[in-house]
Amino acid sequence: MKIAVINTGSNDALPPEARLFLPKLLAGLAELGNEIHLFERGAPAAGNDPPFSLHRLTTGDAAAAQQINGLNADVCLIWDAEETGWNLLPRLAPATATLAVGHADSEIYYAPVRHYRPFLTRVIGTTPETCVGFVISCVLDKERVEWISYDEGETDEVKNKSELIATYLACFEKAAADAHAAPRESLPDFPPLRTTRPSSQSWLGKLKARILN
Repeated sequence: MKIAVINTGSNDALPPEARLFLPKLLAGLAELGNEIHLFERGAPAAGNDPPFSLHRLTTGDAAAAQQINGLNADVCLIWDAEETGWNLLPRLAPATATLAVGHADSEIYYAPVRHYRPFLTRVIGTTPETCVGFVISCVLDKERVEWISYDEGETDEVKNKSELIATYLACFEKAAADAHAAPRESLPDFPPLRTTRPSSQSWLGKLKARILN
């Protein structure tokens, strides 16, 4: 399987464990025989030779989408992204499965998923609260939401990490099958999301506030 991963965000709210687990996930997927392409904002660090391909994501929505489409990737995963990373989704080839990870129960992750919902094949929540938030706040069918926690992958247990990577791969395979069975529409003129606006409370925060008041 050919997998493109976008990690171009400057999100200070990204949990430290998410930063630490991503290289392990990509290396594990590569060891299983998958072709992995990681797209980052800056140029790859000198002397860095991971078991996957490193790319610098081109500035501009159309050019960035052309980079991904040029790979003929089976899956495109948004791990952490700013506007360019999200705005390329409507331009991707319809047969490419698209996924995004919500690392916390926060509008930071719900807002882009809500906006680009028609162009996402599946989403991954790392906590039960985040998965429920995707269903309630983003109005996603629960069948399109996967709960995969990376906490176990941060332990020293090789078995735990291997099982977690296998879970991610199974999720990618299901998404790829969904994308081939029902290719989504490509809409290059879809209005972009502006993520600079202030984020509001999460669905759980709003619920707690309503109960307490």
